[in-house]
Amino acid sequence: MSFKKFGRIICATAISGLIIAAPALSGCNSSHPEAEITVEFAGETYVLEYKMYRNMYPQTVQHFIELADNGFYDNTIIHNYQTDKWYGGGYNYDEDEEIGYTASFEDGSESMLDYLDATSKEGEYATLAAPDNGKITPTVYKNFVDGKLDGALNTLIGEFSNNQHKIENGALKASYGCLRMYYTAKEVDGVWVYLDKQGSPEGVMGEYKYNSATSLFTIQVNSSTSSDSSYCIFATLEDTTVLDDLKDAVSDASSDVGSTNFTKEVSLYVDNYDEYVGMNVNEVTYKLTATPIIIKSVKITKR
Repeated sequence: MSFKKFGRIICATAISGLIIAAPALSGCNSSHPEAEITVEFAGETYVLEYKMYRNMYPQTVQHFIELADNGFYDNTIIHNYQTDKWYGGGYNYDEDEEIGYTASFEDGSESMLDYLDATSKEGEYATLAAPDNGKITPTVYKNFVDGKLDGALNTLIGEFSNNQHKIENGALKASYGCLRMYYTAKEVDGVWVYLDKQGSPEGVMGEYKYNSATSLFTIQVNSSTSSDSSYCIFATLEDTTVLDDLKDAVSDASSDVGSTNFTKEVSLYVDNYDEYVGMNVNEVTYKLTATPIIIKSVKITKR
């Protein structure tokens, strides 16, 4: 029996256990933890307040909380500016006058490529989330040996329907300002891993491409209300007027310099620390803004 077929059989037999109800909460953990994402743009500060849904996406919420508690997201940038989503969680902000963000942007795409290579957080994440570090809870494993999960990976389980995460009632749909955990598309078809999924039998398997998120997330900046079967939407924005103000400031800055001068596209390799992808294999293109959108901090305000 091939590895892939074996995975399909196990998943099929366990699927009834993947229908999620509210899990039992221990200690001071609430069904709806809260977070503040403080964003700085052009010298102004914007505080986005979020409600997270541990009752439906417990492991994604825990992962985000653990990263925030370790200060991982502090002083990072929105590294891919799109009309529907802003992408964050992957690169630090550097204000050095010669090699920092602004100087690199003004110098051209090659300098911005050097900047992104220098400020990438992939290595930092790999160290922080290493299974023996004990700071990020493992959810994805290479093997299942003698009834036990073995070979923890540093990636995150995908809590969405294409990965057999079913919500009976109230599953989050896209909404203005919502947070998604994000992973890049990877050419890893046929790679299956074992999932330590809350409320499910041990030995459940899933495709690695759906269980390969690390630290990346997106903020939705359009008004779509569609469902999302391939990425986990795990938090909603409490006060949308703050995001309105931030978007207006970004739009004004773009108008001041002209839209063609406000953004710059840079192509680079990512997932260089992913053992199933490898160095200099997965190429993506990011759009960056002339004035950086800086995530100053991510703080958990309710657990």
